[in-house]
Amino acid sequence: MTIRELNRDQLTEVKQNLLCEILDEQENRCPSYGEFAEVDEIISDEEVFAAYDGTEFSDGDFWCNCE
Repeated sequence: MTIRELNRDQLTEVKQNLLCEILDEQENRCPSYGEFAEVDEIISDEEVFAAYDGTEFSDGDFWCNCE
């Protein structure tokens, strides 16, 4: 499935991953728990769509799909 086909929980996981990458590259640090919790306010859907355009995902890529 593409980035635009993900459900909200899956999209949140991808945003959290993108936030980790951005902060590591720009500030050499990891996000805080607060930043993880507020990731939807920090990274827009459009930003994550652009960053992961062309990437194919499967259900196994996401922790939220684990039971």
